[in-house]
Amino acid sequence: MNQFDNFFQEALSKREEEGFRRKLTPIDVASSVQIQVQGQKYLNFSSNDYLGLSFHPELLQKSQECVAKYGTGSAASRLITGHTSCHQAIETQLAQFLGTEAALVFASGWQANVAVIACLIENLPKPVYVITDKLNHASLHYGCKAGQGKQIRFRHNDMNHLQQRLDSLKDLDGSKLIITETIFSMDGDQADLKSLRRLADEHHAFLFLDDAHATGVLGAQGQGLAPTYADLTMGTFSKAWGSFGAYIAGSKALCDWLVNFCSGFIHTTSLPPAVNGSIAASLELMPLLDKERAYLKQQWQYVKQQLSLWGINTGDTVSQIIPLIVGSAENALEITKLLKQEKLWVMPIRPPTVPAHSSRLRLTLSAAHQSKDIEYLLDKINILIKQKPSLWKSR
Repeated sequence: MNQFDNFFQEALSKREEEGFRRKLTPIDVASSVQIQVQGQKYLNFSSNDYLGLSFHPELLQKSQECVAKYGTGSAASRLITGHTSCHQAIETQLAQFLGTEAALVFASGWQANVAVIACLIENLPKPVYVITDKLNHASLHYGCKAGQGKQIRFRHNDMNHLQQRLDSLKDLDGSKLIITETIFSMDGDQADLKSLRRLADEHHAFLFLDDAHATGVLGAQGQGLAPTYADLTMGTFSKAWGSFGAYIAGSKALCDWLVNFCSGFIHTTSLPPAVNGSIAASLELMPLLDKERAYLKQQWQYVKQQLSLWGINTGDTVSQIIPLIVGSAENALEITKLLKQEKLWVMPIRPPTVPAHSSRLRLTLSAAHQSKDIEYLLDKINILIKQKPSLWKSR
């Protein structure tokens, strides 16, 4: 042990005492909705594979074809030798699909948010005022930190508070950058996109929308919610698209500017051929999946309705992300343990990922879940509510 290990261990012990310590669990994925842990199979309700595409035969086939043709790695950043005809085709087709002038592929959603937000803060005309939703994803907050931008936060989804924040800046020179999500990753609720666009226009602000949990699921043909409203859309291929990576979409000038100024793009090895292949296949499929999207919507509305009838606090979710807010971390951990005994995998989310006293089970649904899977989940939850009602009281 070196001199810092005592510090690390004390911090871990404190996390353990508070019930917030995280630990890695080796998981073998058997399908879009089934996992295996230490030889035991579970029905998975914690995945972001919202359309069940991660095991789709066309994604598997195209991925394997690209490996056979191009090898396993891209071996360089995009501006060296890592920009292939496959990258070019994906970005061209993606922009057409989203209805934007251009698109640019990044390594991951976290990397795209941190790199692009930092780049905007560092390079937009100074001073840069960064106005953010209080419950934004951690990557959006870290992007502000990386760019050394001081956040002016507004209350979650409170457009009146956002307007007050913007009004306080109206006579100041510089740039205004509004950053928020379309569908919030921990609550499943939706931002008021029309009001966001109106306020951005009124105050000459740049609107950055994280569309990660909407793209593929919501909008026309799964385009997501952001492209109609945003100056910059960030979306991911790692959720409903069944692959990996992320994209930025917007004007051609914006994307060309990022190629020249965004360090996180310039100095990152490009996505490997296997990933490019699965993205390309998913792009072809996405407009054809309206039936799956309709089924998924029907299921999440049904599940939310049932949980609400049983007195479970599901917040303001309007999506496939359904939080079961139980308040204490201890309660969330206990419910997870009891559901595992029923071969159900529903993971707890605790502070600091969510605000204090709002620990929850983050239930996520997929179009790959059959009706019998949903009924089994609800049946086991209902039994637990009756057996241990105190565990489910949000406070």
